[in-house]
Amino acid sequence: MASQTPAAYNKWLAITKSDTVAIGETTAGDGNAVVPDAIFVGGAGNVVAVSESGDTATFTAVAGSTILIRPKRVNSTSTTATAMVALFQV
Repeated sequence: MASQTPAAYNKWLAITKSDTVAIGETTAGDGNAVVPDAIFVGGAGNVVAVSESGDTATFTAVAGSTILIRPKRVNSTSTTATAMVALFQV
């Protein structure tokens, strides 16, 4: 089995938990937020993530872990993890 090369993230953005505001930056002119390629979690806890299609799931993360998901938002309600950073490959 071939080993996988870890992703190289070259852009990052602190995540502000919100039940209404999407993660990411707005791309030039179109008003749409760019979803991250992963989330780094600095402080352990639950991450309530919302997908681009609106599905919600709770991920349990240990401190210093990276969750390989592409959420449009991290909800404030029920998210207990801290120091989260959105990671991008651009």
